[in-house]
Amino acid sequence: MPEENKDQLKHQFTAVNVPIVLAEDGTSKRRTFDAEVYSGGRIDNHYFWGRSGVVIDLQNIQLKTKIGLVEEHFGGLRVGVATEFETTNKFRAKGHFLSNPRAQEIVSDADEEYPFQMSWWADPESIEEISAGKTITVNGQEFTGPLHVFRNVRVHEITICGVGADTQTSIQAFSSKTNSNPIEDTNVTELEQAKAAQKKAEEERDAAQNELKKFKADKRADDIAALETSLNKQFSAEEKKSYTDMDDVSFNFLSQQLKQFSAGTQQPTEQPKGNNIPNQFAHLFSHQANGGQGGASNSDQPHKFTSGAQAFADQKKGA
Repeated sequence: MPEENKDQLKHQFTAVNVPIVLAEDGTSKRRTFDAEVYSGGRIDNHYFWGRSGVVIDLQNIQLKTKIGLVEEHFGGLRVGVATEFETTNKFRAKGHFLSNPRAQEIVSDADEEYPFQMSWWADPESIEEISAGKTITVNGQEFTGPLHVFRNVRVHEITICGVGADTQTSIQAFSSKTNSNPIEDTNVTELEQAKAAQKKAEEERDAAQNELKKFKADKRADDIAALETSLNKQFSAEEKKSYTDMDDVSFNFLSQQLKQFSAGTQQPTEQPKGNNIPNQFAHLFSHQANGGQGGASNSDQPHKFTSGAQAFADQKKGA
């Protein structure tokens, strides 16, 4: 998970066991919601702040006229708009759902009593640390340290999701039936980190493989160029392709053969083990570079060693 997302996650809190009331706007027929986002109490099982807990001071809370409702944090889909807020000791939000397909799926699931939860991004200007044993009053309630108090909070977004941090409440659909089995908080941070690490490892592996392929291709191109210089011959595109497609053992063997024949030697080079040349191609590697025993070469015919290399490469491909 990116560092900026991890930092935001420290300031995101979810209310569970709070009813999300769905209704229908009589004028526009839009589905509306009325939900308690924060109970005003201690949040004591947050992944970052732990059991010591956090209390979010609702005094001087900073709200926009309209706040987006998204599905899950970090770039979730837009599903609604909150337009009315209550911040007296508790934080409630009212608004309407959008008409896009995902928003309508959420409305349908809520109608069938799926226990959605409301979450929010509470960004504090300051954090007060309350020492152990000290008592403080926030949101009309008394709390005893150790705990942290968020002051002058800015609300960036409200989220509808399935994981909660405020264990004092639960979520219900429009039926307003009590949820007897509240969903416990699930810390998904480790799973997200593992997925990110796996993705990074796969990207590094692919990059290394591509780099190795490029290195081998560049080296083979350099070796072919060096062979052209050694033989004082310009290979055709077809010849270069046949040399490029050879494995390292075959190319090295043929390079050595071509250099020896070009120098006029009659001494055959011992073939490497595991790369026996078929009998039907053997004569191609026993010829001298001058075109055979006749003395003068025939410029209208392919280079004998090039033909031999091509035939050997084709034989290797068919093996």
